[in-house]
Amino acid sequence: MNDQYDYVVVGAGSAGCVLANRLSTDPNIRVCLIEAGPPDSHPYIQVPLGIAALLDHPVLNWNFSSIPQQNAGNRTIAVPRGKTLGGSSSINGMVYTRGHPTDYDDWSDLGNEGWSFEEVLPYFLRSENNRDFRDSPYHGTSGPVEVGFLDSYNPLVETFFQAGEGLGYQRNPDFCGSTHEGFGRRQASIARGRRVSAATAYLRPALPRRNLTVLTGTLVRRVVIEGARATAVEVEAEGGQYRAIRARREVVLSAGAIGSPHLLMLSGIGDADELRAHGIAVRRHLPGVGRNLQDHLCATIQYSSPTTIPYGLSWRSFPWLAWNFLSYPFTRKGLLANNVLHASAFIRSLPDLRRPDVQIILVPAVHDKKSGHMGIGHGFGLMTSLMRPRSRGRISLASADPRQAPVIDFNFLSAPEDIETLSRGARISRRIAESTPFDKVRGAELEPNPGIWSGSELAEYIRQYSHTGYHPVGTCAMGQGEDAVVDAQLRVHGIEKLRVVDASIMPTLIGGNTGGPVMMIGEKAADMILAAA
Repeated sequence: MNDQYDYVVVGAGSAGCVLANRLSTDPNIRVCLIEAGPPDSHPYIQVPLGIAALLDHPVLNWNFSSIPQQNAGNRTIAVPRGKTLGGSSSINGMVYTRGHPTDYDDWSDLGNEGWSFEEVLPYFLRSENNRDFRDSPYHGTSGPVEVGFLDSYNPLVETFFQAGEGLGYQRNPDFCGSTHEGFGRRQASIARGRRVSAATAYLRPALPRRNLTVLTGTLVRRVVIEGARATAVEVEAEGGQYRAIRARREVVLSAGAIGSPHLLMLSGIGDADELRAHGIAVRRHLPGVGRNLQDHLCATIQYSSPTTIPYGLSWRSFPWLAWNFLSYPFTRKGLLANNVLHASAFIRSLPDLRRPDVQIILVPAVHDKKSGHMGIGHGFGLMTSLMRPRSRGRISLASADPRQAPVIDFNFLSAPEDIETLSRGARISRRIAESTPFDKVRGAELEPNPGIWSGSELAEYIRQYSHTGYHPVGTCAMGQGEDAVVDAQLRVHGIEKLRVVDASIMPTLIGGNTGGPVMMIGEKAADMILAAA
């Protein structure tokens, strides 16, 4: 095997697959894409409802965990990350949103030229093929990522909208349109009853190209730095053999908000004192590597239901469930073709805020608050998600062994403002659930329970039972300050020919799901890389 390429991309996730496709369009450019996990052939990946089995899958998931969170009940928090072609886009909830336009203006205001919403919108349009918004300036219709409304929505969606209107909130037909605020149906990256991941949208069409090499089951141990330049990556393939894969032009890390900072530190790029403590030679002192970790924190309230309108596991619903399982292979419709994440509301928990600070997500089924899996019986939940947390955590080394997971500390709820915002959002969720439109489907309050809605009791419930939205970002932040890791071109400060292209470069968390935005980052980075060549 010729182990020399023009570009070596580490991580076949949402951004890595985009880069592999766009960089290899030129047949004279040789690209190597390296993935630690297996191919994305498992049926759980392709069937949208298979997400229920992917959040803790032993092979297709890195199954990271945080250290005990001091301000969140001293609990360890599960951190699912995809370990297969497509990365987390192969195990996520397939929800397509972009956040608020001002989220990207914030990046630009921090000194990151070229990252305002007006400047990144063309890359969103390039990636998207929207089935439902064909004549909108906010949507693309010829990109590789097919997006659209689901073929069926639970009747609770309309109940949710009526409840919102009764409380004075507006409906929103398009969360990625002219306004981000209000109650609306969610679009998803699902087409013809199958998941649309970065691997199916970007990588699969590029696989026949002779100038693209894709390695699976291959762990990258470190980036090889010669002088102040990245020249190769050292990999360990199945069987324990090491070898160097050289990059004539650039090495690009797209290993995600956990993997990319971990690899930088293993390569001698990070806080010098921490690196020396683990016996790693310092190549570049960049104290921001691994810092600035952010994620959406969520708190859920749940109610039972005397009806079978919400999804659930019961003898009353068995015929319907059986029909859905039997008919899916022929129709590619119904429950299995569904992500069960149907509707949400982006709202301001205080009237004087300039943009929504919480997302309230309708969950048309009850779920176990520890495992996250669908529970027995029928009911529904409203999940409040904190859009822009103030708390900041970090990724740090556990050891110099690349096979040992890094230390993940979200530092959740360390900022008092976060629990205050989540508490306000949870109270709004309760007002929605206990409004008149829900009377016909609402049974007993399961969680937290009617007796603990005072300030201190609700805060304690949130500390004990909050969970993440699975959107970690920020650990290789873009910017020019002391804690910045990459510049606006996503080049690692002080190291030539090395970039980071994934969610870790976001300096601040956006107010929405991160899957689509990370593909946008990949699209924009591809242009930057090719222009630099």
